[in-house]
Amino acid sequence: MDRNRLEGIGHQVKGTLKEGLGRIIGDAKLTTDGAAEKSAGQAQSAAARNSGQVVGIDADRIVGIGHQLKGAVRQGFGSITGDPALVEKGIEEREAGKKQNAAGSIRDEAREAEQAKREQENANHDAPNG
Repeated sequence: MDRNRLEGIGHQVKGTLKEGLGRIIGDAKLTTDGAAEKSAGQAQSAAARNSGQVVGIDADRIVGIGHQLKGAVRQGFGSITGDPALVEKGIEEREAGKKQNAAGSIRDEAREAEQAKREQENANHDAPNG
């Protein structure tokens, strides 16, 4: 994966977690900082994607994992504080993250299959006729 794209995705995940934690604990600065870092990461990732650089992992897989982590933190914090609504929101976020990760995985598998097909076609084309 391209370094710029990977860094952008990392900032998206980190920002999402900071933003979610800030909301959970009621820290407006942490929420704002997280949202800003997430936005910067989205811009960095989009710039790398639009530059035509080859990427090996679909961004939805990584962002989906971030949502799963954020959901787990929410769910755990809700369990500790006895807040069933927060537990439910955490479960929902984890499920959404699993779906996003799965969608990215499907795109990765399709891309890998297409790449393998092209490589096989190239190998067959380059093979001596005999």
